[in-house]
Amino acid sequence: MSQSFRFAHVSDIHLPTFIGDCSRPGAFLNKRFFSALSWFGNRRNIHHKTVTDHMVKDLLARAPAHILVTGDLTNLSLPGEYDRAAGWLQSLGTPIDVTAIPGNHDLLLDEGGARDGLLQLAPYMRGDGQQNARTFPFTKRKNDIIFIGLSTAIETPAGWCSGRLGETQRDHLREVLSKARRENLCRIIALHHPPAGPQKPRGGLEDIETFAQIIAKTGAELILHGHTHCSSMHTLSGPDGPVPVMGVASLSVRAGKHYPVSCWHEYEVQRVQGVWKISLNVHRYAGRNLPTTLAAQVILNSA
Repeated sequence: MSQSFRFAHVSDIHLPTFIGDCSRPGAFLNKRFFSALSWFGNRRNIHHKTVTDHMVKDLLARAPAHILVTGDLTNLSLPGEYDRAAGWLQSLGTPIDVTAIPGNHDLLLDEGGARDGLLQLAPYMRGDGQQNARTFPFTKRKNDIIFIGLSTAIETPAGWCSGRLGETQRDHLREVLSKARRENLCRIIALHHPPAGPQKPRGGLEDIETFAQIIAKTGAELILHGHTHCSSMHTLSGPDGPVPVMGVASLSVRAGKHYPVSCWHEYEVQRVQGVWKISLNVHRYAGRNLPTTLAAQVILNSA
């Protein structure tokens, strides 16, 4: 029996965007204009920094060995947003202890400003010994556990929020998974868009079928995602049995907004008699100054 390893999964933080971030009118002559209308018209009343702060305090009190952030720290991919996103990641811990990947809002437009902004988050979006900040997949190894970070963030037309891995990234993922399988590592894949279950219209993973084929051949122990703003459980077929695909709700939504309330997921991984055992505790926001409630306890046993 190996020593257990606990880590946290959070996603879709949507840190606040302010009017002061929007000082360049020319930056809104594109799909960002419509995203700004959505944020200032409605979504800023859904996502609350006070909820995020409360949940982070609760999470850090549990002292997980690692924290995984699966994207959408920002809303409009503006410079001020990246500044705050970088500071927020630093408040969680060092890049040794925190891993992040981008979501579609973190690359709303594939332009120089957004690429420069993501460079501010780069220390958290690169693997062990990796120098290139925008190479995916990347890997971080913790004991016999390997975190595999993918990017599904692409620029899409107005009204779309879909994602795509692309051929190069998929080929590298296949190699990483196969090598880690031979080494008997616990392979935990992180991506923003869900690779299983219902897909948002114009907002799903475009190469979902090819991704499923990779998992069917190489397997994985756990796949984690965000994007849907709700906690969910699905599976993909693997060579040794079903592979759990787990989504987590947005970290910043308070109760009473007709959306799934904020939560963070706490996983515990342990190898028992050569088999990886994975359990999940769901910590749900209960209100300001109140401890989170333990909403669910799930055992995910890998074969």
